[in-house]
Amino acid sequence: MKKILVIIAALVLLVSCKEEKKFAVNPADYDFSEVLTNGTPFGLGIIGEDFTRLQMHFASVTKTDAEHYAVKGFSKVWDNVQPFEGTMQVISIEKEEPEKDENGEIITSDHIDNHDVYLLECQYEFNQADGVFEGKCINEIYFKDGKAFTDECYLGADGYDNNDYIGTFTSNTGLTNGQKKVANWGVYRIPGSDDLDQGVGEFVPSEKYRDNGWGTFYNSRFNYEEGELNQLIRANCIFEECRQWWDPEAPKLDLEVVDNHFEVAVTTPAGKRTYHFSSLEQPEYQDINFDGYRDLYQAGDEERHDDGVCYLYIPQTKEFEDCPSFHDILYQGNIALFPSEKVIMTSHNFIEKGEFFYYLYRFEDGKFVHAGTVMEKNNIFYEYDKDGNLIHQGEYPTDLSRIWGVCFAG
Repeated sequence: MKKILVIIAALVLLVSCKEEKKFAVNPADYDFSEVLTNGTPFGLGIIGEDFTRLQMHFASVTKTDAEHYAVKGFSKVWDNVQPFEGTMQVISIEKEEPEKDENGEIITSDHIDNHDVYLLECQYEFNQADGVFEGKCINEIYFKDGKAFTDECYLGADGYDNNDYIGTFTSNTGLTNGQKKVANWGVYRIPGSDDLDQGVGEFVPSEKYRDNGWGTFYNSRFNYEEGELNQLIRANCIFEECRQWWDPEAPKLDLEVVDNHFEVAVTTPAGKRTYHFSSLEQPEYQDINFDGYRDLYQAGDEERHDDGVCYLYIPQTKEFEDCPSFHDILYQGNIALFPSEKVIMTSHNFIEKGEFFYYLYRFEDGKFVHAGTVMEKNNIFYEYDKDGNLIHQGEYPTDLSRIWGVCFAG
């Protein structure tokens, strides 16, 4: 509730730049670059009263003095991609009151270390060839070990959002010169998008505005129609949503069905090449080895005796190469990525024994290596190191090493 009130206050105060600064901590003592870039590229944004889709990407955010940050990035409306440069200034850091339940007890988390939460408020101005973005952003953060982190304690909860940008875009070209439009974006939700957002637990664009740039987003997430054609539409929309649109040399992916499995045709500056996948399960296009480049992979399936497929993007050759060590990963179900920790987590359940196993892997020296295991049995968590030695046990993930608390919270 406090965050909503702060957002409303930010909209009201947007016209004033001479506000009293309130710092619960000294901004000179922290670098907020990683906090401010959390969520980039921002796929959820609006421009104008018709809620046309706006996408933003921060290529770099660099601290220049105690309160100021230099920002470089790109905006995208329809197929119009524009580079921009500008600044962000920290204008407020306030401590939030802890949330309480109906009995007045402070709500805590069993998954991650409980911590004080702060609201970081910044003022921004980003200039590009056809106009300027300006406004304020609101971040929920916490501090630990001398660093600032985005507060993701409720990341999996219905309605979670963070890193809200509330502002305007003012045109400086042609017939629209001087015209000002609403321009908001954020992570998981868009501030000020009530008529557009019909979702409850997550953002869902209303059919009324779906033709205003939201088609691929909708089809990538909510097109559950059966049939091969719809499966292809959904899969290619997922690839389009993952495409690094700000990079003109980024791979272009096209999915096809061949003999009851997927094949992906990839076009790069090096040419066109086709990559084989073993089933009709949706291939993923994410940075699985955390080197800054998206990779292609398809999780295996125990019932199909399928080890899965992984092609890592090699920037030097601008092509994808098979990763044999991916076949050694133990999994049953989805592979979860945790970029902040540079690990992936998989699971394997033995329901008849009441045992649930979770595995962490890191990418080191060109291959995936096992980094630890947790077994959950009879509501007790047992943590083992990579060599199989028991090192922690407890009732909650917070009783284990910090990295497990982060992974279970996500």
